Amino acid sequence: MAVADNLGSMRQYGSKFISGFTTGQKAVTILAVVALALGGLFYARVVAAPSYAPLFTGLAPTDAAAMTAKLEASNIPYQLADGGATILVPQPDVNQQRLDMAQAGLPADSTVGLSILDKVGITSSQITQQADYQRALQGELATTIEAIQGVTSAQVNLALVSNDVFAISNNQAPSASVLVTLAPGTTLSSGQIQGIVHLVASSIPNLTPANVTLVDQNGNVLAAPGMDTSSSSNTTATDSYNQALETSLQGMLSSLVGPNNAVVRVNAVLDFNQVTTQTQSVQTNKNGTPVTAPTQVQTATQNFSGVGSPTGGVLGSITTGTATGTTGNSTYKQTNNTTNYALGQTNQTVIQAPGQVQHMSVAVLLNSRVKGVSLNQVRSLVAAAAGVVAARGDTISVVQMPFSTLAAKQAAIAAAATASSGSTSQIFSLAKTLLLVLGILAVLFLILRSSSREYSSEIPLSALPISHEELIESHVKQLPPVDAPALSGDVVDFIESQPDDVAKLLRVWMSSSNKGN
Repeated sequence: MAVADNLGSMRQYGSKFISGFTTGQKAVTILAVVALALGGLFYARVVAAPSYAPLFTGLAPTDAAAMTAKLEASNIPYQLADGGATILVPQPDVNQQRLDMAQAGLPADSTVGLSILDKVGITSSQITQQADYQRALQGELATTIEAIQGVTSAQVNLALVSNDVFAISNNQAPSASVLVTLAPGTTLSSGQIQGIVHLVASSIPNLTPANVTLVDQNGNVLAAPGMDTSSSSNTTATDSYNQALETSLQGMLSSLVGPNNAVVRVNAVLDFNQVTTQTQSVQTNKNGTPVTAPTQVQTATQNFSGVGSPTGGVLGSITTGTATGTTGNSTYKQTNNTTNYALGQTNQTVIQAPGQVQHMSVAVLLNSRVKGVSLNQVRSLVAAAAGVVAARGDTISVVQMPFSTLAAKQAAIAAAATASSGSTSQIFSLAKTLLLVLGILAVLFLILRSSSREYSSEIPLSALPISHEELIESHVKQLPPVDAPALSGDVVDFIESQPDDVAKLLRVWMSSSNKGN
């Protein structure tokens, strides 16, 4: 019974508290409670939403399918990105799921390398060993090529020569073919092509770069036997030289005549032939005399004693000594000394590196609107900076002409249009925000207005012909007869303690009764 009385008193207190609000105040309170509830629900959903992190990236379709199936079986939420190649899971589950996937053998390692040779038994045949060795080399080369930027996957096929010692002929040279899959929008440069070709050729004994074929996923032949790839590399080297020289000259002239007032073009012809020069000359000393050294010395001595004349000397020899005697009995002594000398020689071999400049032509165009510029000074300055050699056939031309202003005007118009579009978008964004704020303010104004109308319909105490004490006393007298203890209890104490609140409540009742009448 006491509990029921307490509930009843609480209900009456709640009704009394709610009746103290006007209709507008009730509407504002309800809207505030609803907005607070919706905001709390939205915040709870944002806080409760898990933060996803990549589990694995760059997955093959088969690996991605196996992983998603395992995640679904474990009731782990996941998201797919990059066309299914990336799997995202909640951040707290990343480490555990990676361990679970590794335990399940995912992602499957389809790369074949030298590790397969660990499984070769001693009872395997020579053909099996040769096949496993070839597969291992192909897998290792494919993995190495995939490390090059722009190459997503690679496949290498080798045609090796049999190592059978009983083979009749092993004159056939090994060859290789490489298929590369490039990332979208990626093109291999000539240097990268040569790098892949030489990488494969250097990994296989007796394999030359001329026997390596390189093809991309679109079937474009990048390198093949009999295909001359040096022309493309030579063209690239020539373009790089011209561009570097043009940039250097352009920067120098911009400091002289200002930016966008000079145009430089360089056309150089480079010699990519590798020339070997051998020179043989006589070695000389500081005085210009050839340097000689004796290589052979011979000495011959003859003695004669008898009747007759002595014999003559040896032709071409140096004879020293004195022969004595008469037509009768005579004696003589002859000594021959022969010395052979060798001249000093110098042998020199010079290998000229390719890429030497055969001749070049430089063209410079200056804006005639720039005054105070001497063409001869510009010509001398450019010739010295570019290394122009007249004896080599180099030419230089400096011309002064008015530049067209159409490009500058179009650039200014484009910049103005870009700035205008940016300012327009900012104005639209500001207008949307302003309209939203105005709408909210309008709703609040209507609510407050309805609340003020409801409040203005109440009868103020100053407009009553009697005082609020007389008003309370008259309404108390009109109340139905009740038990004295109930009326003289809490109600009378409340009326005496808070007469203003009771008067306000009576005003509301009077207003309601007037509307009803």
